[in-house]
Amino acid sequence: MSSTTPSDPTLGATPPEPAADATPEQLEADVAATRERLASSVDALTSKLDVKAQAKQKAQDASDKVKVGAQEASDKVKVGAQQASDKVKVGAQQAYQRAREASPPVLGAVAAAAVGLIVLIVVVSRRSSSTPS
Repeated sequence: MSSTTPSDPTLGATPPEPAADATPEQLEADVAATRERLASSVDALTSKLDVKAQAKQKAQDASDKVKVGAQEASDKVKVGAQQASDKVKVGAQQAYQRAREASPPVLGAVAAAAVGLIVLIVVVSRRSSSTPS
């Protein structure tokens, strides 16, 4: 049996009657063609009435749609994560560069403060030790 789609133009159409002077072979061919049309119609009706098969098909379609959506979402997340990672890397590199450029003056200021503190301690300790008690 061959299946036909509901859009088959032969569905619902009345086939022509065989000619009155048709040979037995022509009549048999007409009967065979009628059987084929009926089988196709029965197959189409059966598939329309098969609720379980329709439900399975709809579930499969929904599953496929969800899978596609999930893949698209996953791809978007990956792209977003890569962009965020790139921004963090660039920011870290810029901060590192700024720190390297700022380090000599900062280190100089810290060294100067340390030297000043040492000088102050030495001066104060000499004054304390040279003052008569």
